[in-house]
Amino acid sequence: MTQLKDNDLREVFQTIWSITLGLDLLGPAGSIPPPPDETLCACVHLTGAWTGLVTVSLSQGLARRAASAMFDQPAAELSVAELHDAIGEIANMTGGGVKALLPAPSQLSMPSVVSGSNFSFSAPGGLVVNDVAFQVGGSQIRLIVTANRESAAMASLAQVG
Repeated sequence: MTQLKDNDLREVFQTIWSITLGLDLLGPAGSIPPPPDETLCACVHLTGAWTGLVTVSLSQGLARRAASAMFDQPAAELSVAELHDAIGEIANMTGGGVKALLPAPSQLSMPSVVSGSNFSFSAPGGLVVNDVAFQVGGSQIRLIVTANRESAAMASLAQVG
């Protein structure tokens, strides 16, 4: 079973942000986590030889900046639906990149997006195997990979063997 490495995830994520959005990702040092009242969180599920989910969370302000780059529209003119579409597509592209790092066969779900105030997001029965932070302009982005317990256990055994 393949063990996902933070450096591989950084490469996938940085490629998406720099090539697709024209925005440079930096390390998280000095960044500000998304305010609890302005957070967007998108995830995609992977099923197959490896089962789990890929989650991307960021502030509404950074989602607006990313959507503006993606749709080539002024940030102030974007609707909430367009913000959700953009962050969902970022999660989808990220999930596709993660899928390429994992054993086949696997399938990727449609993205799900949640936004709002002081919400919590969890994957009961899952185990966080990677939690990588980045920033754009001081605003933090988190990429979290959660495996179901069986996939996480198999990855641990492969690492020992």
